[in-house]
Amino acid sequence: MSTPTELRTRAAELENRVPPVTAGPRTDDERMWLEKAAALRDEADQLDAADRATEK
Repeated sequence: MSTPTELRTRAAELENRVPPVTAGPRTDDERMWLEKAAALRDEADQLDAADRATEK
């Protein structure tokens, strides 16, 4: 299982693959990378929330 930090690092790597919006329309791959990055960030947030809940 990955840690929240690892998940956020992977999300940033995927986001860095995508050129700026001013470069033109997104390709299917670029949209997929951004969707995957968002999913990884959501998973990291859920893991953080679960960790905080178990610490209480």
